Amino acid sequence: MIEFRNLTKPRNVPPSATPDAAQAIGFIAAVALLFFYLGFPLQAGLGQGGLLLSEWLLLFLPALLFVRVAGFGVRETFSLRRPEGTEVAGGLLLIAGAMPLGWFLAWAQGFVLPVPWDILEGLEDLVTAEGPPGFLWLLVLLALTPAICEEAVFRGVLLAGIRGRSSTVRVAVVNGLLFGAFHISFESAFRFLPTAWLGFILAWAVLSTRSIWVGVLMHFVNNGSIVLITSVPALRAWLEGGGDAPPWVLLPLALLAVTGGLRLLR
Repeated sequence: MIEFRNLTKPRNVPPSATPDAAQAIGFIAAVALLFFYLGFPLQAGLGQGGLLLSEWLLLFLPALLFVRVAGFGVRETFSLRRPEGTEVAGGLLLIAGAMPLGWFLAWAQGFVLPVPWDILEGLEDLVTAEGPPGFLWLLVLLALTPAICEEAVFRGVLLAGIRGRSSTVRVAVVNGLLFGAFHISFESAFRFLPTAWLGFILAWAVLSTRSIWVGVLMHFVNNGSIVLITSVPALRAWLEGGGDAPPWVLLPLALLAVTGGLRLLR
């Protein structure tokens, strides 16, 4: 008698195995197609609900199914190691500095690429909360959900497939570039560089700690900070007070935070 569970049981795959580079990149390509043909229509038709469904059904679920059905080690592929306290502190310091540096990158990029103000205004409307309930909802939608779903795909499956192929920095660069490419919109490539920078930082942290939880926390802090800044008028006014450029006082502070974070993560 054939049991149903045996139909999807992988053959000749060690339980500790992880995807190779071709499998991981092929998976990313498949997910990108899913998001293109299903995710965008979902978001256009259902708004915020469509965004939530897209993340969980088209990113997290495929990542989990890919690993389970192919028989790869879940713990090894997703780097489910519990981080140490110093690693958590290092990740928090690193993202605290990387965020302002990303803002400066976006500002500098504006001298080369035209700034899509209409798109940025639409994004600002999306991440601005009205009242505590709305703020909590946006934290779930725009911070917690991407921190879990996007990390599972990019710092989970993808990183498992390409780590060890080259130096930590080069692997993190490739991961960041693919992460940035995934976030390019039809209207503009303006988000590519800041998002690729974020992906690089997250990949470097996960590679250094061997724990995706550090990446999840950093991703949540990054996105949650954006929701907080846009939702608190005083914070937004201070950041926008110097014109298009972020406040320059943030630059040395960001560099100090990044340096401290790197030291804790080494």
